[in-house]
Amino acid sequence: MNLIQTDVITPEDFLYFRTLMGWTPIAMEQIENGLKNSAKMICLKDGDTPIAMARLLWDGGYQAQLCDVMVLPAYQRQGLGRLMVTSLKDWLRSQLKPGWSIKLNLSAAPGKEPFYEKLGFRRRPCEGAGSGMDQWMAGE
Repeated sequence: MNLIQTDVITPEDFLYFRTLMGWTPIAMEQIENGLKNSAKMICLKDGDTPIAMARLLWDGGYQAQLCDVMVLPAYQRQGLGRLMVTSLKDWLRSQLKPGWSIKLNLSAAPGKEPFYEKLGFRRRPCEGAGSGMDQWMAGE
């Protein structure tokens, strides 16, 4: 494998990853806006072929969201997800100022919780924290 890391993800590649993962379809305009407004992105390529990606959203204050961690099935279980998540966490940690704390949130796909627990995330609900929750809203 000729691994190349970049911070550029095309909307077409993003849509390709979502489709392969079986995730909810979203409009191209939403993808473009989401990528443009990400705090940090990682795309791993095998030569010219995108094989994995992840994004980090951050309000510049104390809340951040790890999202869209996707690795093509043929490249899973090779440490690529760990590499991307660790890299995004390291970048976020580098943004901390003295006295700052940042809460990094995520919504794990079913069955992926153990992967994130190995990277220091805790399952919710747990003592002192309620259930992680989400809601999809669709336009008419």
